[in-house]
Amino acid sequence: MHGWSPSTCFFALLVLLAAAEARAQDTGGRFLGDRVVRCESKGGQAHLCPVDVRGGVRMLRTLSKSECDEGRTWGVLGAGIWVRDGCRAEFVLGYGGSVGTAYGSRTVRCESRGSRWEHCDSDTSAGVELVRQLSKNPCIKGDNWGADNRGVWVSGGCRAEFRMMAIVAAEPSEGKIVRCDSTDKLPRHCPAVTEGGAVRLFRQLSRAACIEGRSWGVDKNGIWVEDGCRAEFEVRHKEDLSGG
Repeated sequence: MHGWSPSTCFFALLVLLAAAEARAQDTGGRFLGDRVVRCESKGGQAHLCPVDVRGGVRMLRTLSKSECDEGRTWGVLGAGIWVRDGCRAEFVLGYGGSVGTAYGSRTVRCESRGSRWEHCDSDTSAGVELVRQLSKNPCIKGDNWGADNRGVWVSGGCRAEFRMMAIVAAEPSEGKIVRCDSTDKLPRHCPAVTEGGAVRLFRQLSRAACIEGRSWGVDKNGIWVEDGCRAEFEVRHKEDLSGG
C-alpha cells in the first residue's frame, strides 16, 4: 500500500469491515425500528454498520461518554455508518443529513480570537447550524455569529463548530416549497393546500430529526411539525401529479 495516506487506509479498512458485517451478526449495529439504527465503537475500535444511507443519515442521540463528532468519530460511507474512538450513538435513516462521500454535510470550525470578527469560507447554500460551542462566551445567532453567501462569521469571542447542511432532494420537481418550523419543540401548523395532492420532505433544516408521523405530518389544512423539526416540504397538487 505504498503511497496510501493514513486516512485512505482507515477508510479502506472500513470498507473491508462492511463486507465482514454483511456475513455476520454483530451487536455493534442493529435496527431499533422506525429507521433508527444503533452503531457502536467498542474498545475504541473502528466499526462500520452496513445500512442504506442514500436517503441521508442524522445522529439522534449519543449513548457514550466519548464524544460523537461527525467527520471525526462518526461519518457516512457508501457502505454505511462508521464510528470509532468509543462513539456509540443512535442514527436515523432516510430523513436528510449526511449521505456519504462528497454529498453530505460538512463541519467547519470558526473562531473569534481576542473578540475580533472572523469570517470562515464555506458553502452555506443549504443552510448552517451550530453543532458545538467551544468558547466560554455564548454563541448567539445574529448577535455574534451568522452566515452569508460566502460562509460563516463569528465575533465577540464566539468559537464553535458549524455544520453546513446537505440538500437531500436535488431539486423540487413540479411542486411548491413550504417551510414549516417547530421552535422550542412546540407544535406548529403551516397552512397549505394538501388535499388530493402529495407532500414530501424536501430539505431538513433542524438538528432534530424530521420523521413523518412522529415529528411532522399532513392534514387537510396543511403541514404540522413538532419536537424541534424545521424543514422545507414539497407540496404537489392534483394537476402536478397528473401532468407528471
